[in-house]
Amino acid sequence: ELYFISTRKGGVGGSDIWYAKKDSTGHWMRAQNLGNVVNTKYDEISPFIHVNNRNLYFSSNAHPGFGGLDIFVSEKVDKKWTTPKNMGAPLNNFEDQYSFFVTADGKRAYYSKDEAGKKNFTKLYTTPLPESVQVKFYSNVVRGKVSDKQSGKPLQALVELYDIEKNERLSFVQSDSVSGEYTMVLTQGAEYALYSTSPGYLFKSLSFNYTSASHQSPVEVNIELDVIETNATAVLNNLFFETDRFDLKEKSLTELQEVVRFLQDNPKIHVEIGGHTDNIGAPAYNLQLSQRRAQSVANYMVKQGIESSRIIQKGYGVQQPVKANDTEDNRRVNRRIEFKILN
Repeated sequence: ELYFISTRKGGVGGSDIWYAKKDSTGHWMRAQNLGNVVNTKYDEISPFIHVNNRNLYFSSNAHPGFGGLDIFVSEKVDKKWTTPKNMGAPLNNFEDQYSFFVTADGKRAYYSKDEAGKKNFTKLYTTPLPESVQVKFYSNVVRGKVSDKQSGKPLQALVELYDIEKNERLSFVQSDSVSGEYTMVLTQGAEYALYSTSPGYLFKSLSFNYTSASHQSPVEVNIELDVIETNATAVLNNLFFETDRFDLKEKSLTELQEVVRFLQDNPKIHVEIGGHTDNIGAPAYNLQLSQRRAQSVANYMVKQGIESSRIIQKGYGVQQPVKANDTEDNRRVNRRIEFKILN
């Protein structure tokens, strides 16, 4: 995503802030004006989008301020910008302040400021930010390497980040073709699905719940991809069911669409959807529940145009745990849907 200023036609006033985003193929889409909530008939300059992709800082000589160019902040809420808020004194005064930069943790800022009485003379300043104006949502980095599971060879792969509550892809990167390394930003306040795919390989599904707790240290996640071959298996980590129910929750849609895309891109393969449970409850009940959950996933794929003859669904109940059923965390891992290549 890119934020920039322009005096091009179609704006609100003088220098306006514009926005452009890459499409799914990596090409820039047509730029859009941020509109008259942020832009005015005068000048808005030096936009800076915080790493959390929610807080936009910029300078303006039109929004209510102290005179000259003051620094303002607007927050993106449900894809709309809030009314810009002046960052206040002593940060702003009657001189010009601009080129505002806020650190990832939101606690310190850097900016340029005109020196009083000195024409065309500016200095760089830094200041701690009071808690009242710090960002509400912090960001963290997830990074690691993508490699071939069998050989350990680094892979160039697509890594995609989705907000699963909104079923919205937020960003995507290619891991380095030589080292296999990738880096992505996770912002507090959402549940994320992370997918990695590469031609000839089975996709990998990961999940990150960052709805509340802040994570200050980078998360290291190395991704190993299996070649598409018989018995290659992927756990579908972003499928959600109510307790003792087989109906899929709406936030499972991101995962389901990812599986459908994989089957569409690989039209000759046949797969098994396997349901697994923990050991809570009667074995016969768990077997039935796991079968119905696997059936729910298969039904969605068929509704999306995947031939039913390509899909087998099977419930295993508690028969194939991956961990001992001795803690809630282990039982949560055992409650899963697996996607297995048959041929």
